[in-house]
Amino acid sequence: MEQRRLDVCIREWMEESKRNNVKPLTYDRLIISFKLMNNYPIAGYRVNEIAPRDIQRYLNNLVVDGYSMSTIKKQFNLITAYWKWAMAQGLIATPVYMAVNLPNESAITTSKQEIEVYSLPEQEALMKRLMTLDKDQYGVVVLMLEAGLRIGEALALAWEDVLWGRRAIRIHRTLIRMSSEATSYVQNTPKSKTSKRTIPLSDRALDVLKRLKERKKDTHYVFARDLEAEVPYSYSSVEFHIRRLCKDLGISYRGLHAFRHTFATNCYERGCDVKILSKLLGHADVAITYNIYIHLFGDALEEMRKVIV
Repeated sequence: MEQRRLDVCIREWMEESKRNNVKPLTYDRLIISFKLMNNYPIAGYRVNEIAPRDIQRYLNNLVVDGYSMSTIKKQFNLITAYWKWAMAQGLIATPVYMAVNLPNESAITTSKQEIEVYSLPEQEALMKRLMTLDKDQYGVVVLMLEAGLRIGEALALAWEDVLWGRRAIRIHRTLIRMSSEATSYVQNTPKSKTSKRTIPLSDRALDVLKRLKERKKDTHYVFARDLEAEVPYSYSSVEFHIRRLCKDLGISYRGLHAFRHTFATNCYERGCDVKILSKLLGHADVAITYNIYIHLFGDALEEMRKVIV
């Protein structure tokens, strides 16, 4: 039976069995979960002495400390994934995790984060400056506002992905930010299968791309760094310039993802069907779009009334 501490065993398992066998982003998320686990007593327990109640107490403590259900599931999955591997190796005999219950959703007290968007006057003020392209990074936000791209999708956009004749762009890769190592790399697959899509370009988005092309004729990426054609700008570079722009304009900075939310809100205001909006955003399911933007679609009471009246 494994008699070492849980943190030592999981670290060894991650380095030997996971580092080179999973995607870098997956390993990065394992590291984040591992670091969180190390803040709790269970990390110092000897594996052969851990009982179901110890794991249950750990999950309950996460609830008390205000962590989301998503985070709690990841912590539980970290332990169970190691445990299953250790059992397969003959290091552990009993699957103690099977007697552990995930907390009920009703016990989770974290509130859903409110969706923030930029108002029409704010958008007009921002767009006036963004369209100057004084900074290359301004073009990233134009694509987020005009095409609903995620920032990683915009930064990973290559010139070969711009379909000039069709006035569209093809999304099939994303820039991954590694939180555990403070580095980024381009992943040649999007966030999910449905994130792979072709999006029509507005006049403003097309204009920005044409002007950027004149500046960056020999680069691979649309938003390549000036001296490193094969390396896109970083998330932090875009955030730095947009924070400064918002400050100059007296606009509250709501985060880069708020520009994508603003695009979705604008589409809804123009009467866009939720199924089309879901495709534009690259969501895996229409239900995801509903859940995120339920404040826009409401309960559809009036639409149902039209059917039965």
